[in-house]
Amino acid sequence: MKRLVITLALAVVLLVALTAPAGASRAVWQPSTVATFAAGDYGAFAAGMAADSHGNLFGSLTTWGYYDESVDPSLWGSNIGQIWKVTPNGQKRLVSTKDLTPYGMLLGVAVDADDQVYVALAGGGEPPAIDSAVLKLGHDGKLTEVVKLPDGAFPNSLAFHNGRLYITDSIPGAVWRVELNGGAVTPEAPWLEDALLAGGDPATDPTMMGLGANGIAFRGDRAYVSVSDYGRIVRIAVRADGSPGAPEVFCERPELVTADGIAFDALGRLWVATNSGTTGGSPSGALYRLSSFGALCRIVDDPGWLNYPTMPVFGTTKKGDHTLYIANGAYWSGFGDGTAPDIQALPVGIAGLPLN
Repeated sequence: MKRLVITLALAVVLLVALTAPAGASRAVWQPSTVATFAAGDYGAFAAGMAADSHGNLFGSLTTWGYYDESVDPSLWGSNIGQIWKVTPNGQKRLVSTKDLTPYGMLLGVAVDADDQVYVALAGGGEPPAIDSAVLKLGHDGKLTEVVKLPDGAFPNSLAFHNGRLYITDSIPGAVWRVELNGGAVTPEAPWLEDALLAGGDPATDPTMMGLGANGIAFRGDRAYVSVSDYGRIVRIAVRADGSPGAPEVFCERPELVTADGIAFDALGRLWVATNSGTTGGSPSGALYRLSSFGALCRIVDDPGWLNYPTMPVFGTTKKGDHTLYIANGAYWSGFGDGTAPDIQALPVGIAGLPLN
């Protein structure tokens, strides 16, 4: 009889665990602030982040320049790009600065197998005053162009897979792939361009931002790409010859609208940062986790410590490998909301999937 009671009690506990709200296994998802960055006079935006093998975080920051539609358009802009290095103990250091005048932005960051750091640069203007490209960070702090992309490209996120660099392009809805050879590479055509990766049209639907392919991460020989406007995760097989397989929808949910950076944990679950949450809170943002089958689990939704999160990155050292670092972009600081970009460290109890 005692055994039956115990069995029934365990069954009840299991049922509660299976039916509890997402994230309920932790009473509180409690982060700590690793680093905070100055917003400058007109706001700043932290868009990309990656970790090297020593646990150092490298983040991209764009400090917005003066912008006023009532003045001469030639005076608009004066954006400045920065690359920051944050050590595992939280010490931050500015390692590179680049003039992005007038409209340039530094976006996604990736680290290769040799701990070399790369950053995406989105140009702008008609004609563009600065080219869209991928830059490599030198030991002297200089940023050197290693990939030149055509006019109109909007390189957003970067990821390495089998030694090749993959670049999402948010405007046409595409992914570029290049093999770096020490010089500047100019790819002739995207590795893949597809309607599933395209964004919406703000002119016909005000709920759309015009942003398609955004974050990118690999699990085995499959690329996963977040599509911001549609809350969609697209899966693409990388064939043996390097060509892309037919893209397919892995998950599409309204909660994932504004999906940005993504990262896999060691169990093959995909962590997704969305720039906005669903509760209308401010500052805003959410974090979700997708099972290997695409089932959605809400981790936090507008918890108060997310502020336009752009990139989740797992720690790479033994001390920090169960920590998910989250870059808070603070995009609305450019519109005077009084906030500033930062990096949060969230204990998640699982290591990340090894990269490269």
